[in-house]
Amino acid sequence: MIYQFPVAHEDELLVSLLARFVSRQGIKDDKVALKALFGSGNVTPSALLQGHLESLLERVGHVWPIEAEDILERHSILPIFKPFIEPVRYSAIQASLITDAKSYSMLTAGVNASSLVYPNYYRYCPMCVYEDFQKQAYSYWRRHFQLSGVQVCIRHGCYLIDSDFKLKPSRRHTFIDASQLDPASKVSTVEVCQSLALRRLARDVDELLNGGFAYVSPSQWTDFYDLRLRDLGLKTSKNAPHEEILNLVEGYWGAPFLGSVGLSLPRNESISWLQTFFRKQRKHFSYLHHLICLHSIFPTCNLKDVFEQVTSFTPKSSAHLGIKPSTAHINALEYRSCWNQLCSQFASLKEIRSHKEGCRVFSWLYRNDQLWLMHNLPPPIKRNVGRVVDWRQRDIELVKQLIRIRNASDENYTLPRKTRTWFIDQTNIRWGIGRHLGKLPLCREFFIRYTESVTEYQLRRVLVTILDAVFKDEPLPRSYEIERIAGLNARRCKGLVREVVRSDYRNLPCLQIPAKRCRANSD
Repeated sequence: MIYQFPVAHEDELLVSLLARFVSRQGIKDDKVALKALFGSGNVTPSALLQGHLESLLERVGHVWPIEAEDILERHSILPIFKPFIEPVRYSAIQASLITDAKSYSMLTAGVNASSLVYPNYYRYCPMCVYEDFQKQAYSYWRRHFQLSGVQVCIRHGCYLIDSDFKLKPSRRHTFIDASQLDPASKVSTVEVCQSLALRRLARDVDELLNGGFAYVSPSQWTDFYDLRLRDLGLKTSKNAPHEEILNLVEGYWGAPFLGSVGLSLPRNESISWLQTFFRKQRKHFSYLHHLICLHSIFPTCNLKDVFEQVTSFTPKSSAHLGIKPSTAHINALEYRSCWNQLCSQFASLKEIRSHKEGCRVFSWLYRNDQLWLMHNLPPPIKRNVGRVVDWRQRDIELVKQLIRIRNASDENYTLPRKTRTWFIDQTNIRWGIGRHLGKLPLCREFFIRYTESVTEYQLRRVLVTILDAVFKDEPLPRSYEIERIAGLNARRCKGLVREVVRSDYRNLPCLQIPAKRCRANSD
């Protein structure tokens, strides 16, 4: 049981807190540390989204009274995604991080597929680290500094520095303590950021991380940007002036910064992310996409005011849920009647869609009358319904086939080792004999009796080497020659094999046949 655990700081990453615990306890072995914290040595520490919180709280909950959801909200980067992904998906990420299941949170949150460039190394503010050592003799990793787009410390106004420690180290089970940093060597070379844009961006990212903003759908963002562009006079018709917007964004941020965060705007591309952003949004964009556009095009906007205004728009239903009700279409009854006729002619949905008329009717109903279509699909084809396998009969037939394979290969001494896998491969059966051996007692008994052990296989290779010399009327090989020809390692030979190889078998009467060739230096 854990009796001591560090006190968590504000904005501290969970992996930093765990690293401080491991360092204080003096644990040098990574697996021992994981076993103490999570009860398993197979957990991989994650810098930004640490999972297995349920197991962690079982061991530290008595000294750190906190809920798993609060850990995610205070000590991970998960809250930065909350306003931009669906609540159902957000809850699914939370559940996967809390339970002991294998987590795909980085994939589900869109980090892996995103164009944003996240830092490869832990970043820190040298002034923050220096003050930490002055006050408490140790430091910790801030979660705000590890987000894409944040290049400035909002407290001291200086640029962040990349440490020597990777967010994904080569030793993937290790914990990296921020107290290993040397603040004294960096304080004298601190560079103060003069860019108000970078400072404001860092403040708004911090506000998104800690503000608890509600979810906003893509349709609400579309209505918001459309209204704001019209207020500024940038949009008077249906289409947005993409070239003018691109000049505003690039002029405000600069091409180097946009390229460093993965949001470059090459002029030679037909459609950039910025054009997709200011069209009708059909997918979610990240926090940095929105902040880049808000700051450059609407420089006087306030983040709280933006969310108050955007949440006032009524969210529209997604297109795939049925764009128009079926009663609004004059042809709905006609298409429904055609669909019912197709269902009576064909047995499955696959057959209907393979037909030209069926494909046309299905496409129309899917776009315009989806709810009715989903309730009137043909029943799915159920395969193997009522199928009962006679395992006893299958066992008898299969063991007969295995016996035939053994008899046919019994005198072939050049075959590879006759393992269970080798016998199964010779049957050419694909349904998986190994997975059903519990239902095949005869086959199981066959494998126990007739599969070759390593010793038997090595003895067979020795025998083949000796018989090969006898049949070719050559001198009998020495022990070291047998090991070389048979491909045996002298250190790995079993005791019985080593004894046979090194025995004086040349004195055996059955092998005292005069060879046609003799050794040059025969005894």
